[in-house]
Amino acid sequence: ALQFFGGTARDAMIDNTHVVVLRGSGAQMVPVPEMAAFAERYGFRFIAHEKGDANRSARVERGFDHVERNFLAGREFTDFAHANREAIAWCERVNAKPRRELHASARELFAREKPALKPLPLWLPEVYVLQHRIVDLEGYVHVDGHIYSVPYQLIGRQVEVRETKDKVRVFDGPRLVAEH
Repeated sequence: ALQFFGGTARDAMIDNTHVVVLRGSGAQMVPVPEMAAFAERYGFRFIAHEKGDANRSARVERGFDHVERNFLAGREFTDFAHANREAIAWCERVNAKPRRELHASARELFAREKPALKPLPLWLPEVYVLQHRIVDLEGYVHVDGHIYSVPYQLIGRQVEVRETKDKVRVFDGPRLVAEH
């Protein structure tokens, strides 16, 4: 759960999830290296609420509850693309409605804050999970229960495997040797 505060804030409040938190909580929270690098790249920092702080936890979780009860309830999707189209349409409707406590709609508030937003970098490196594998005697590497072929000349050698959401790339040093 992630919640940004304000249009110019550089802090992101999170719950104490192991995906982000390496150890500690609250002010003593230390993020895992990958999430620290992610935050640094985009110019913000993660802050975890104190364990047992019901007010902060509720604020972070409230958005998820709203989506579960008002968007996901009773809907079925054929695939991720269908779910994304439905979610975009739902967000357009929800964000256009005026909110009494904000004295404006989310769309209007975003239009006011947009000039203060920091643009994303022009180039973003591909996100991947890095793994090291030994090429087996038949010329394969094993990744998450799947096997992938690599050149037989690499049998017995350690290779670097970069697993993205839709590809597996195998490197021998800096050289790409297989892509699946």
